[in-house]
Amino acid sequence: MVIIALAVVALDQLVKAIVRASVAPGDVVDVVPGVDLVHTTNTGIAFSLFSGRTGVIAVLTFVAIAVIAVVLVAYAGEHRLVAVGGGLLLGGSIGNLIDRISRGGVTDFIAIGPWPPFNVADMAITSGAVILVVALLLASGDD
Repeated sequence: MVIIALAVVALDQLVKAIVRASVAPGDVVDVVPGVDLVHTTNTGIAFSLFSGRTGVIAVLTFVAIAVIAVVLVAYAGEHRLVAVGGGLLLGGSIGNLIDRISRGGVTDFIAIGPWPPFNVADMAITSGAVILVVALLLASGDD
């Protein structure tokens, strides 16, 4: 779980640094039809909810990461998917927390159709949550 989380944080921060260095804020680069590379900063949470509340969001994110980590460590041995999903969820959460603390907002850069822009950390969080749900469903079928 720790190796996955560290890999997600490293990849997330690397890609965000590349985007910040190569795409001006507000610029849009067409990648393929329907997918654009953009450079935006989200000071809120998912879909820009609670924008401008970076300090509060950072504190709540830190508390959530701590609680999630404790719970995941307790259950990681029960199913391999818990460790994978947990690593993705924690790594993504930490990657976005680093942005919130160091930059006052999260760098987002992938824009697909009508969806708000997102980043590697967001993909890891979403994937990790889905994997954890699958792990819980599989574990409940073991009874």
